[in-house]
Amino acid sequence: MLEELVELIELQKIDNRIAELETALANIPTYLKESMELFDTLEKKYLEAKADYEANLQEKEQVEKSYNENKSLLDKAQKKLSTVKNSKEYEAVLKELDILKKNVNNEEYKLLELNDKIEEYEKNIEELTSKYEEAKKKLEENKARRDEENKELVSELNDLKAKREEQVKKIKKSILSKYERIRKARNNLAIVRIIDETCTGCYMKVPPQLFVEVKKNTHIQQCPNCQRFLYYKEDEEENN
Repeated sequence: MLEELVELIELQKIDNRIAELETALANIPTYLKESMELFDTLEKKYLEAKADYEANLQEKEQVEKSYNENKSLLDKAQKKLSTVKNSKEYEAVLKELDILKKNVNNEEYKLLELNDKIEEYEKNIEELTSKYEEAKKKLEENKARRDEENKELVSELNDLKAKREEQVKKIKKSILSKYERIRKARNNLAIVRIIDETCTGCYMKVPPQLFVEVKKNTHIQQCPNCQRFLYYKEDEEENN
């Protein structure tokens, strides 16, 4: 067989195994997926509760500011009541007092309501923080477990990538460039065996003369349908 085909076949074997390893490493085991989902759920609840808590604190601050302002105005109006000189002024001050008292009462009620909410959020956040930290710890443990399980695969993958770098040096740049282009376009498979005038990449019959040329093994040939490189081996050769 042509030396160039031999080197391409070896490169394809390396690329096939690299693809297998990368697929295996990309797969997330069930125990890790469950940990990730629980962590994401708790993190979302924690962040939502914290945002609501902070929003209530800000609202309380605004209500307290308004309450203090109205309380000050109410005190001034009550003092002003004893200094009025006629009934018209007296009625105006009474009306003002009535409005200010309603505002103060409403804001007092609102502050009580907000304090209850804030207290509830504080308890909820405390519980969520505990669960969140526990889920985070479990997630980190499961990631470490996954990494330990994948240690051999990662090691093999790194070795293969180094081996690939050496293998590509054995192939002409023009052929390598074409190989890479075909591999990317054809699901990682750029060189295939031809059997009974059929390309085993796309399973289409090739012209009889092309089959003869591939068997001659004098030049690199490509499938006219899928453009993959073709090679021929007898069955007994393939088993060697």
